[in-house]
Amino acid sequence: MMLILGQIAITISSLFYGYFLLNILLINHYREPIRPVHKGSQPFRLYLVIPVLNEANVITTTINRLSGELAKLPNSIEAQIIAVDDNSHDHSLSALATSQSPFLQILHRAGNDQQGKGAVINTAIHYLQHTLARRASPQTTIIGVLDADAFMSCHDLTEVVANFETDAKLAMLQTGVSINNQVNWLTRMQNFEFMCVNSATQQLRNRLGQGIASGNGQFVRLSLAQNNVWGDSLLEDLEYTLRTWLLGGEVRFTHTIVVQQEGVTKLRPFYRQRVRWCQGAIQCMHYLPSLWHSQFVNNFQKFDTTFWIMMPLTGCLVPISSLVALITLISRSLNNWGGGWHHLALTLVIIIAILSCVLFTNLYERNTVDAHLPFKSWATLGNSFSFQVYLLIIGLTPYAALVRQLLGKTNWTKTRHGTGKFDPSLKQSY
Repeated sequence: MMLILGQIAITISSLFYGYFLLNILLINHYREPIRPVHKGSQPFRLYLVIPVLNEANVITTTINRLSGELAKLPNSIEAQIIAVDDNSHDHSLSALATSQSPFLQILHRAGNDQQGKGAVINTAIHYLQHTLARRASPQTTIIGVLDADAFMSCHDLTEVVANFETDAKLAMLQTGVSINNQVNWLTRMQNFEFMCVNSATQQLRNRLGQGIASGNGQFVRLSLAQNNVWGDSLLEDLEYTLRTWLLGGEVRFTHTIVVQQEGVTKLRPFYRQRVRWCQGAIQCMHYLPSLWHSQFVNNFQKFDTTFWIMMPLTGCLVPISSLVALITLISRSLNNWGGGWHHLALTLVIIIAILSCVLFTNLYERNTVDAHLPFKSWATLGNSFSFQVYLLIIGLTPYAALVRQLLGKTNWTKTRHGTGKFDPSLKQSY
């Protein structure tokens, strides 16, 4: 019986490593070239929507810094910030009310508050449709969704609008994400994840299919927002992407434009955040049949998205099978070192892991250079190796996410901001 279980575990692990190797080869080959775009003379409106729930620690700084960048935008871009307070329990609303920013509009939700990020964004869109953007062209009006701890430079915001100006078919643009408070190992790993693995995967999707929205730093045309409301999934960005695809909208990722945000500094809240993300993917599984029948979605998107959405389920199986396979290989190698293939398989796994770390180092350095962000080569190499430990932590989240979904616990576990100090040396400069 143990022999059979060991063989099954080795088979499952082999399939997983085969996919892992294929993915590494693909993301290394299909890298996005730098395509500079320039803002022309066409007038555009840009509305930055910021959901606010108990953000008193950061919201004033965020509004001030973004307002400073909006003041530098070219005359062809008319910009405003729409901060939507979701009936915060702290002093977020009073902090917003005392702001001197000429770009700020404040909305307050009460009575139907705290129903999730999607509901907050829909409130802002409804407000814009009936007030500020009532007479605006839906095609030249851009809605940006930023978190309460986000920062984007004037240069990057201008490039965002330029992308929409130069590509009339573009419905949604997702920027890259970097961490601006790399104060400990956990925040450095989050930055490595976003700037290396996530960015490289999104670039692959760009080349073979379409990008996927990632919450912070997503921009949509008003014409799309009018026909596609945000849902109540715990992963509202993925759900919105799937709905956009099914409507025939084009979604693109750009790795050269980056939104900076605060990383989670402690393990417990980090784990809760990732469980929420994982559970959100489970909630999007019911879109898969429509995705596979859609004429707007190509085969790569169908396979890639299905694999990603199913990760919470396969993620419960792979770690256990990999552990059993590792124990089986080590045991058989020790018992029969002179013959067999088990020790060779172990050696191969180690070599693949080392080469993967070197490749990830190269990908991270390239992406940070393209985004005009600093890096240190030896520190990056060290982060690449320790990233494997980080993945083990994330590997525990599917179990908790699946249990929460089965128990019907779908409440929004919000990420807390304002716990880490911003590093000004990470700010982009041009």
